Formats: sequence, C-alpha cells, structure tokens
Amino acid sequence: MNKFAIVFISIIMILSVYGGIYVHNGTNAHLNNSAVSPAVVYPEGYYTKEPAPMGIADYGIGPGGTPSSFNSTAFTGIVNITDLKTYNASISSCPNNMGIQLNLIYSFQNGNSTYYYWVQNVAVLNTSNRQVVFIDNVWNFTSTNAEMHNSTMHGNGTLMNSSSAHLYYFASDNGTFRSFSYSNIKLRSVSYTASGYPHIYMEYNDGNGWKTYDTLNFTFASSVSHNYGFIVNGQNLLPNNSYADAGLILGGPGNSTNTRVIQANLTMGLEYWNGHNYQVVSNAYNHGSDTAEGVCNVSVSYNSASMIPMAHIETGNTTPGELYNSSNVAVFNFKSTVKNTYIKLNGSRYNFTGQYLNLTLNPGTYNFTLFSKYGQPVYSRNYTLSAGGYYSYTSGPSYNVTFTEKGLAAGTEWGVQVNGNALYSTGNNITFVLYNGTYNYTIPSVAGYSITGGSGNFTVNGADNSINITFVQNPSPVTLYNYIQDYKIIITIVIIGIVALIAIAAIRSEHNKK
Repeated sequence: MNKFAIVFISIIMILSVYGGIYVHNGTNAHLNNSAVSPAVVYPEGYYTKEPAPMGIADYGIGPGGTPSSFNSTAFTGIVNITDLKTYNASISSCPNNMGIQLNLIYSFQNGNSTYYYWVQNVAVLNTSNRQVVFIDNVWNFTSTNAEMHNSTMHGNGTLMNSSSAHLYYFASDNGTFRSFSYSNIKLRSVSYTASGYPHIYMEYNDGNGWKTYDTLNFTFASSVSHNYGFIVNGQNLLPNNSYADAGLILGGPGNSTNTRVIQANLTMGLEYWNGHNYQVVSNAYNHGSDTAEGVCNVSVSYNSASMIPMAHIETGNTTPGELYNSSNVAVFNFKSTVKNTYIKLNGSRYNFTGQYLNLTLNPGTYNFTLFSKYGQPVYSRNYTLSAGGYYSYTSGPSYNVTFTEKGLAAGTEWGVQVNGNALYSTGNNITFVLYNGTYNYTIPSVAGYSITGGSGNFTVNGADNSINITFVQNPSPVTLYNYIQDYKIIITIVIIGIVALIAIAAIRSEHNKK
C-alpha cells in the first residue's frame, strides 16, 4: 500500500456514523415503529438486505423472539480465515480494504445518571497484500444528542469529528499497516474498575499472543455506583434508539463505506466472559445494526459442524435474520473440585477460574478430560449433547496424594509416575490430585541413588494421602584409579624415593668396583 493510502486510513477511518442513523446510501434512516414494541427489539429494524454489516451478533433475542438481557466484563470476537478478499473500486485509495468490527455497548452508573457508550474494536485489513492495522472508536449513546468531550475519557487516542458527532479515535502503530499470518484474528474488549474509575482494555491477537493497544479511562466518572460492563438487552432500545447488542461483523474500511466480498471462506464466533470462562453466545443473528459499514455478496450460515456455534462466511447472498438460537445448541455446565485449572474438549483447551465451567456447544459427542494445576489428567469421560439441552455434571470430590522424598541432595530432580502420568520436581514434595480409586505408582531412577519404596499401589478413599520415598546415596566404588588420584602426591614421593635409592645403590656399586 502506498504512503497516501496508509495516511488516509489512519486519519479518516471513522468506522461508523452515530447510532446507525446515517446509512450507506446517504439517506436518513429511522426505526420501523410498527416493528418495535416496548417489550422486545426488532433486529431487522435497520437492515433488511445487503449491503449490511454481516457476521454474528447477539441482540438478546432467543427462540420465538423471546427477549432476554445479560451483561459481561469482556467479549472476544474470533475470526478464522481460510480465504478472504474484498474490492470496491470507488474507494480509490484502498479498494481492497475492509473492516472486522467488534461492536459493544458499555454502561455504568455515575451518581444518579446511567451512561451508555458504543465501543468499537476493529481490525482493518488490506485483503490484497494481507496486512492489518487495529483501531478503536468510542461514541456516546447516552442520549440522542450526547457527545464525546475531552473530559469524557483518556486513552492513547484523541477526539475527532464525524459528519454527525464527536468520537474518540485511536490507531495502533501510528496507523501503519503490517503483515500478519492472515489465518486468524481475535479482538477482545475488557471492562474493569480501577481507582474508582471505569476502564476498558482494547486488545487484539493476530497469532502472536494478546496485546493491549489502548486503555480507555472514563476520567469524569468519579462517583460510579455500578459498572455494568458490556450489556446485551433484547427488551429495550438505548436512549438514542440504538440497539444494546454485541456483534462481530464484516464491513467497509470506514467512513460509512461498503465493500464487495470477492472470495470468502471463514468462520466467526462471539464469546463473552461468564465469570469463569469465555463462552459462545447462545442466541445469534447474522448481522449487526448500529454500524454504517457493510458488505455484499456474502452468504452467512450457521456452522453446526464445528465444536462451538459459529457463523460460516462464503460468497453469495443472505437476508439479515436469525443465525441460531438456544434451541439449536447445547449448554454444558461442569463443576470441578479441582480449582483454577483447565480441560480439553476433543483436544481443544479451555481455561476456567474457580470450580465452574460453562460452554455453549453444538450437538455431538465430546471427549472431556479435566487436568489438575500440575498438568496431569484427573478425570475423563465422553458426553453426548443434544440440541436445546442443558447438561450439568460434577467431577465429584478429589483428594491430594503427596509423595515426600528424603535423602536426595538439594536441587536434585526426581519424579513420580501414577497410572502412567508423570510429575517431576526439584523440591521435596510432589502432589497428585486424584479421585477415589486404586492407583499404581513407580519412582524413576535417579543417578547415584537407590530407592526404598520405588513402586507400589495405593487407594484413595475419601481422604488425602501421603507416601514417603527414601533415596540412599550409593557409595563410590574404590578403584586403583581413585586410589592413585587420592594419594598421587604420596605415591609420587615414594616413587621418587625408590628411584633415588636405586640411583645411590648404583653409584655405590660402581664405586666399589673401582
């Protein structure tokens, strides 16, 4: 990309127009009042056909149009790209550019007022040379005429003007595009409270681990009584008539532009933090609404063949509507007595905190393995899940079995194998987390030591257990070499003495002959 195009993107890449009121064709849009009731929102109120912001979004609408609401401290958007190329000749400076937007509504109560902000975490892609730059926008959705001010929040960015409102804007790497693997992108926005003020981390993962590229601090909010985080509400619109939804969508590169998808084979997923782990949303539509950027020539379908529910994107055409709902998926709830550890589900790892794990999964059979914090598998089972089901399981009580060694020199590594699972340590103790049952163990050999209690069986029966292992240092074998090394000075003196005596005797013998 030429220098001008990079500057163009980094300066005017304002990804949306306030509240979605100004749409792609330049006309003024309004809500279809006949389709909006006081009890439930209507997701197709802004877009009924492509071009539209297509992908995956949660409006808080479940099976049969049943409304619901929830809030979360964090959302993650997942994009797995096999093929993606876009083109719009009318964007002369960057015709191959497009945006992937994670769009969320952030809310908190300060004093007697409740505030709403539209937070955009965006990857802008050049689909021709496979480069990316990450940017964020924040808009004030608290009321129809609400504005962002310099006093509203602080971050790495600055305040800018769009055609209808002020907004906060920041571009990573000074707006410069850079190459990346192009196989997957993850966007994450995390809300928290620090020093009494609401904050948001803006993060991305382009295959090289998570990176925080901007931190938003709402400095005016000094009397926060509730930090609601990111909200999804299918019962009511926001005060400015926008949706309280969470979405990950494809759109034009910015400034209310659209683009055409030329080639596409990718999946998109939307996860929220449930207090223990990241969980895919249970109800989803195939489009967003609040943003003014969109795409055309895309087919969005429910990817039921994957482990987690996702949107599958190909070329074609799709009418904005429902992607899947909770009657199509299964919710898996697991309680573990092993805290703050992880599981593997069909080989994929999921971390969780505390004792609970909640996952939204497609129907199917899953191999589930629970690991302790020491990395050994402690529980394994296959589960079959059906559509619309809620499944709750528990691992049962677990107990610590601690092996304690004595006799090893400090810092010597040793290990224990229990039913073939091995742990190693340079300390005195090795602990396994196990369930009731009978187990066998072996102690691998340690050079220079013999072992007492090097193998055996033990039973876990409702209580912790301890097993002592004794190492005895083997005596060093005495060899002629060791003897010579230990006494080489003495031996050397003796040899010199013997040589001297022989020499003296020879001299005397020679003298006597004369």
